[in-house]
Amino acid sequence: MPERIGRTRRVSLLSAFLTATVLLALWLGWEAVDAADSRRETAEAVLRDYARISLGSVANVVDDELDDLLDTAFDNVDGALRRFSDRLPDPREIGWELDDAARASGCGGCIGIRNPVLLFTADLATGGLRYETPGPEEGRAPTRDDVLRIAARVAAARPEVRGGDTEGLMALEPELAGSSASVVGFLLARDTLAHTRVAGFVVPREAFTELLAKWFDDTRLLPEPIGGGLPNDSLLNVTVRTADGLAIYSSPVDYPARLAVSDTLDGVGTGLIVDLAVRPDKASELIIGGLPSTRLPLLIALLFLTLGVGAAALVQSRRERRFQRLRDDFVSGVSHELRTPLAQIRMFAELQETGRLTTDDDRSRATRVIHREARRLSHLVENILQFSRLRYSRGPELPLEELDLAEALRDGVEAMEALIRERGMRLQVDLQRGLRMRGNRDALTRIVVNLLDNASKYGPSGQTVRLELDAKGGEARLTVEDEGPGVPPPDRERIWHPYRRLERDVIARRPGTGIGLAVVRDLAVTLGGSTRVLEAAGGGARFVVALPLVVEKSP
Repeated sequence: MPERIGRTRRVSLLSAFLTATVLLALWLGWEAVDAADSRRETAEAVLRDYARISLGSVANVVDDELDDLLDTAFDNVDGALRRFSDRLPDPREIGWELDDAARASGCGGCIGIRNPVLLFTADLATGGLRYETPGPEEGRAPTRDDVLRIAARVAAARPEVRGGDTEGLMALEPELAGSSASVVGFLLARDTLAHTRVAGFVVPREAFTELLAKWFDDTRLLPEPIGGGLPNDSLLNVTVRTADGLAIYSSPVDYPARLAVSDTLDGVGTGLIVDLAVRPDKASELIIGGLPSTRLPLLIALLFLTLGVGAAALVQSRRERRFQRLRDDFVSGVSHELRTPLAQIRMFAELQETGRLTTDDDRSRATRVIHREARRLSHLVENILQFSRLRYSRGPELPLEELDLAEALRDGVEAMEALIRERGMRLQVDLQRGLRMRGNRDALTRIVVNLLDNASKYGPSGQTVRLELDAKGGEARLTVEDEGPGVPPPDRERIWHPYRRLERDVIARRPGTGIGLAVVRDLAVTLGGSTRVLEAAGGGARFVVALPLVVEKSP
């Protein structure tokens, strides 16, 4: 009992230790994930700061380049527009300067800006208007009302332009009827009486896209100490769009929006929005250490590893407890098996020694009992030694010789025949002669002795134990059949394992060590055979050992 309590305490301590280990692994894993997430958030914040720096560069580039473009385009009409004379400037002068403006901006190949679809000058106070449509137009050309509406809209968009001021701006115009013209560059002038005049040009949206592409290619959006001299497209994705999502310009390569920032380019005109994203896989070149990878897979792997180790330890602990219980049962069974014959031998030996057995019949009976119990002891000791040799010496090879099976098995039959009769049972033997195999005589004797002992031990008094030897399918079959309770189908494989006994036999405290059948199987396998147990015709157990026969060679 104290030993069992000690084992229970050890198992409880092991379970507590494993639980603590799992909790510690979870806590350490969580701390690692939290630290990695915190570092990742810091790194992403730095990358977003770089994106804001780039966004500021975009705004500066667009504002500066557009100012230069508009200054050049409206150079010839600026003075005339300010004087507010009765005559409006000739809009064609704007077209002449646009070519120079495109070249000055470094976009000499930008066809769209050099070929406007509409040029106009307008006086919104008097309704005066001069306009030209120098480029080929798809669909109907804009009408006078279209041009005045455009002029009025761009003027209304800048109420902050005061008297005496002029300002050049860029705006987006919804599609004209049947026209692709949608970008308006204009010069706005107001006198002290808020008298407004407008000069402007309308170009396709693609013209503005060409300009933005040229400017972004030529300008470094990230300072060289940060970007390392890499092109913008290798680090950033820039998208210029309208408030309703119409894309005016987009970099050739898209990057995930996770590290993106947005802002409105108020200086350009009517609400253009810039979205700018940093390329995540270039983070290692922008910040030291780059973006740390998530530690969640590591945490999951660590958790499963810990759980696996814990589960293996618990399974091993249960196996150890089960093995300990089997070992205890084995020791108890062996002790009982030894105690009974020893007690008989000691008792009859003392009776003979003290002279209490006065008749020849009593002395003869005492001699038979001592001889019988000595055989039982010898059988038990031989089983234990055989089991030890086969199990712990890795199954040593037995010396083999060609044997007549019936003759070799007769030794085991003779060793058990008297014992079976003394237990009040009958032994019926039918051995087919002429069957030969390469085997070991002692091993065959041990197989027969164990099977007969098992049949007599678990069968009822008065039963007939049948032992048969025949051949079928090129192998010999040794069969031992009893009239006992039999072996339930779920246990028919388990009983061949060491120390395994049927639950009913353990409860009924029937004597036994649990190694006899294990020795039978080990010896049969060593000889190249196999074992199985079936239900006998009368309801008992039928043990079958199949052994290989010697193949007769043709003459």
